[in-house]
Amino acid sequence: MDAALDEENEAAAPARRFQIARLTWREELAHFRGVLRNYADASLVLHRRLGEVIHVRFPDPAVSLVHPRHNRRVLRSHVLNYPKSPEYEVLRPLLGDGIFVSDGEVWTRQRRILAPEFRAAVAPRFIPVIAADVEALFRERWEPSVGGPPRDLSDDLMRLTLWVVGDAIFAQDFRGSADAVGHALEVVLTHATRLMLSGGLYKAWMPTPGNRRARRAERELDAIVERLIVDARAALDPSGQDVLTRLLKAKDADGRPAMSDRQLRDEIKSLVLAGHETTSLALAWSLYLLGDHPEVHRRLVEEVDAVLGGRTPTADDVPRLVYTRMVFLEAMRLYPPVPLVPRILREADEFDGIRLEAGTKITLLPYVTHRLAEFWPRPDEFDPERFAPGRIDAIEPYSYLPFLLGRRACLGEHFAMLEGIVALAMIVDRYTLTRADRAPIATRPISTLRMARPLRMRVERRRRG
Repeated sequence: MDAALDEENEAAAPARRFQIARLTWREELAHFRGVLRNYADASLVLHRRLGEVIHVRFPDPAVSLVHPRHNRRVLRSHVLNYPKSPEYEVLRPLLGDGIFVSDGEVWTRQRRILAPEFRAAVAPRFIPVIAADVEALFRERWEPSVGGPPRDLSDDLMRLTLWVVGDAIFAQDFRGSADAVGHALEVVLTHATRLMLSGGLYKAWMPTPGNRRARRAERELDAIVERLIVDARAALDPSGQDVLTRLLKAKDADGRPAMSDRQLRDEIKSLVLAGHETTSLALAWSLYLLGDHPEVHRRLVEEVDAVLGGRTPTADDVPRLVYTRMVFLEAMRLYPPVPLVPRILREADEFDGIRLEAGTKITLLPYVTHRLAEFWPRPDEFDPERFAPGRIDAIEPYSYLPFLLGRRACLGEHFAMLEGIVALAMIVDRYTLTRADRAPIATRPISTLRMARPLRMRVERRRRG
């Protein structure tokens, strides 16, 4: 559906008027304190109290939108009027002009180059690599821990998805650099969030310890990626089908390389960030929820036993892992990997009784949208049946945004879904995982929705590999 038709459908939808809720200064300060602690939960509390459209003034004036009608307007029907906001600039020292940060013609060109590598039709070629790395995780980390003390599975899953990115996308072994890459990204993302939430009070150029740590982490990641490119060029296989090799071989119409070394470096860093961080978090939250819902875990085990029964998954198995997919999708509803999406309004806009002036900062909040009771009955409950084959088509468009939608939809959605389904099925097939304690784990939103503390679980073997 093109944007014009989408706009026509939007206009044809039943008319509805929204009020912009505004806060007193006392409420603003209280909300800001909550935002500094946990912006996702603070936003959820505020929207449940005041409605779907809220204007905040502190620390930076912005309007937050959570209704699916407004998500569609920003992400689809009027997407060109809602480009990325200046907040993304705090990630530029890390990601440069990579697809995660860039906009306009640069973004369009890079997206055109990268998109063919992640089409739904080609994603299944990654399944053997994903399965091999899951087996390596079992062999190297979980088998020695069977019957022993609890492990930090959130850390294990972060390593796993880094391995998969290295093997599947770059045909490079990331085992030796996983710690360094993971640490660098943690430092920079945490720092970037602090800059964003300060509303301009905290500047990247200030000679603070946090800024210096971030710059060191950025240099470390640049060095790792530059070595990766040098090694890939030296061992270039003209018949190689990994993404990095294909990007190195890509040419413009005039025969020149499609990407400079700098562009290639920026895109690799963007792919590393997007390709491992979000999937590892979705897997970790899935295991956390399964640990608290034995009836869901039982159904999942029954499906995996029937489909795999100890076999390594193949492309033919994935469509049969229906309940596995439902569990993974529902985990991302409750804990969307990216809980906040900032935009800025290019030209004044008026819709649904709301008028917004040019230059207005806009915040979309998938974490809140995914918990709107109007579209998700019992919104705080874990219920994979919401995504059952007979019900998934009835889900309100733009009420579910784990990968965003529209022009800016996540490039690696199909890859991430395959990785999540294959890894989750293999884990459930091979092991029984038990929480080390029953205390809830809160969220720790930075640019992504991390856990506030490690996911510690005991590993017991269900069957031998």
